[in-house]
Amino acid sequence: MKKVYAIVSIALIAVLMLGVLTACGGAKDAIAGTWKQTDEVNGDWVWEFDGSGKCKLDGITTGFKTEGTYVLDEAAKTLTVTMDGWDDVKVYTYTLTDTTLDLESTYSSYNLVKQ
Repeated sequence: MKKVYAIVSIALIAVLMLGVLTACGGAKDAIAGTWKQTDEVNGDWVWEFDGSGKCKLDGITTGFKTEGTYVLDEAAKTLTVTMDGWDDVKVYTYTLTDTTLDLESTYSSYNLVKQ
């Protein structure tokens, strides 16, 4: 009988641990969240990074909206972005603080503020 209680106890602990790990949602990368740029030249842009490789870009001023994927290389300080509607993959060098994300590439630059 004690053996049955031990097995049931272990099974319950395993189920509880699985629930706790699932509730945490897993680790997110350093740029996870919503970031916004506002300037007179490039207009208003909102980037959303889900923390696990998917992103959205919304050109508030232009009406351009798209979705895509990204790969963050924290060691090389690069962000590689592939968006629907873009002709090619963009590789940005990034600088990140708690409240800002600066992206620089051959094609464009963004100075983003965490929302």
